[in-house]
Amino acid sequence: MAFKLSFNKKLLLLTSSIVVFCALILMGLTLKQYAKLYQDNARSDLEALSFNSAQELVQHMARLPVDDLGATTLLLKFERYKNIKLAQVYDNEHNLTSQYVNTELFLSPEVQPKQYTKQEMIPGTTATKGELVSVTNIGEGVYPLGHLVLVLDYNSVINAGVDAFLFEILPWVIGLLLILLWLTRWAQTAFISPLLKLSTLVNTVSETKDYNLRYQVKGDDEIAQLGYNLNNMLHTINQQNIQRAQRDKVLKKQQQSLEFMANYDGLTELPNRKLFQELLSQELAHNVRNNTELAVLFIDLDDFKTVNDSLGHPVGDLLLQQTAVRLRAQLRDIDILARFGGDEFVIVVSNLEQQIEAIVIADRILQSFKQSFKLQHWEFNSGLSIGIAFSDRNKVSISELLANADLAMYRAKNTGRGNYAVFESSMQNNQHRRLIIVNQLSYALANDEFELHYQPKVSPIHGVIGFEALLRWRSSFEGMVSPAEFIPIAEHCGKINDITRWVINQGFKELNTINKKLHKDMVTSFNVSAFDISNKDCIQYIEEALKQSKLDPSSINFEVTESAYIENFDKASTFFNKLIALGCDISLDDFGTGYSSLSYLTQVPASTLKIDQQFIRNMFQSEQERLIVDSIISLAQNLGLQVCAEGVETKEAFEYLASKGCQQIQGYYFAKPVPLCELPAIVNEINTKIEQINAPDALKSP
Repeated sequence: MAFKLSFNKKLLLLTSSIVVFCALILMGLTLKQYAKLYQDNARSDLEALSFNSAQELVQHMARLPVDDLGATTLLLKFERYKNIKLAQVYDNEHNLTSQYVNTELFLSPEVQPKQYTKQEMIPGTTATKGELVSVTNIGEGVYPLGHLVLVLDYNSVINAGVDAFLFEILPWVIGLLLILLWLTRWAQTAFISPLLKLSTLVNTVSETKDYNLRYQVKGDDEIAQLGYNLNNMLHTINQQNIQRAQRDKVLKKQQQSLEFMANYDGLTELPNRKLFQELLSQELAHNVRNNTELAVLFIDLDDFKTVNDSLGHPVGDLLLQQTAVRLRAQLRDIDILARFGGDEFVIVVSNLEQQIEAIVIADRILQSFKQSFKLQHWEFNSGLSIGIAFSDRNKVSISELLANADLAMYRAKNTGRGNYAVFESSMQNNQHRRLIIVNQLSYALANDEFELHYQPKVSPIHGVIGFEALLRWRSSFEGMVSPAEFIPIAEHCGKINDITRWVINQGFKELNTINKKLHKDMVTSFNVSAFDISNKDCIQYIEEALKQSKLDPSSINFEVTESAYIENFDKASTFFNKLIALGCDISLDDFGTGYSSLSYLTQVPASTLKIDQQFIRNMFQSEQERLIVDSIISLAQNLGLQVCAEGVETKEAFEYLASKGCQQIQGYYFAKPVPLCELPAIVNEINTKIEQINAPDALKSP
């Protein structure tokens, strides 16, 4: 196990090291300064001694021959200087005449004193290898009598001084270090001990998870503040633990609620789509083991949107709840009922001996819904459309089974609602065709397979006054595809906005051509859907197309069906107001077929009402429908609106509508929708026809 130092020991070791290091540095600097001072003093003394001795040697060196004995005797006086290592006298020819050697400093007899050369005989004092060498001229003038060389050994003196210094100062230094270390230890104990207690408390809390423990705060220094903050933190954590425990109870209940929400519909408390698919998978596996039949009933409420829009969503929710109760009452205990989403329900009828059993259940459900619902203070009848698909002794997958039931439901809805339909393979063929059309729509847009045909709008007085642009698809794989077929598919797959963009851009280009060929400005109508109204970019590309085509906006009319604007009236109002701001007009198409046309009529800035063709075609067979036509025309006249009747196919219908003041007539009586190239001829033909109708009887052809 590796040895670990505590924080306290680490701090003590660091402090001690710093104190010792500082003491050593201080002693080193002191000794260095001592050596420098000694050297400076020794240099001064040596130079003075050398000068005096050189003066005394003059009398001996001036004799001829040189008085070597006297000079040697004079040099013996250096014996009293313990640090003079060598004294030498040289004559003016640089010959050594006498010398003094301090034998105590020359420890080895083999080491001979150095003799200095002529080049080294430069007066002055130099320091080298612990020695001071002083060279002094004997005698004055340019030609001295000789030279005196004195060598001072200052290393030994300095070493002796250092030893003495250390001997004297070291005990004091050691004592001072011990005192400093003791003070450091005391300070650490005084200041670090609270930190150690804090550390111990934190470790204890970490191990025991007891957040009720507290630190005993003493004083008001930073450590005390740290302890105070730690206590606050422990208190906060303890409170959070208490709250978390309370939240855990709530979360456990919420988790149970979430599990319910994940698998069940909150409104009807029926299994939702996710759980239903799991249950269906289990039932299919069960039927495989028992070799029995299974049926899925796909149910859609008829006119549910009408309830939501007219009576409000709370009433719609009540209808869904009562629907769930009524459906459950018609089923067996082993049958599975789920809400698939919106106003769609699904039922799994398993363990069938014969397929007729599922049909009997479907018929029983339809019969039960003939009784009206009581929703708050409203009484409402709601029918069902039911699609039935069988597992075919488990030969189809879950996705195929649901898709088949869905297709059958749409077949039931298309046959008049309030019915059931059993899935047949031919329905898949229809679905396959829908998929082909979906895939070909993008190709058609990219390869200009769409084209516009124009049906004239005829004034009983002035002749052709405008057109309705109608989309046609001349497909490379199918030939002409009816708009009644591909438009709903385009809406369903999200291509309708791209198609509308193409119609507007192409129509605005062709409108310039129409005006040039007819030598007059015509008003052309374009149809927009609920998807276009909801598309925030629609107004922008209409505006851009107007700028590029340089058309007069007043020559553009947009036809909107009642269902398109009622689905989201707020967005529709914004859309209409922006069109009006651009200078375009609005027509309400298929007027009279909706359930709330009159309630919305005053809120829509329309300039024209188009009477739905079903009233026009039947107005001579049904007195009621003729009265509806009369009422719409009268209503429009009272509101200052134009009236356009579409679907006019007979002279009798034309004359009746003209007599009632209908300003615009549209239908096969005058012309079918035709391509742009045929338009001038058709316009001339219609105008001629109107002139003949309005000509005096005497001028009419027999």
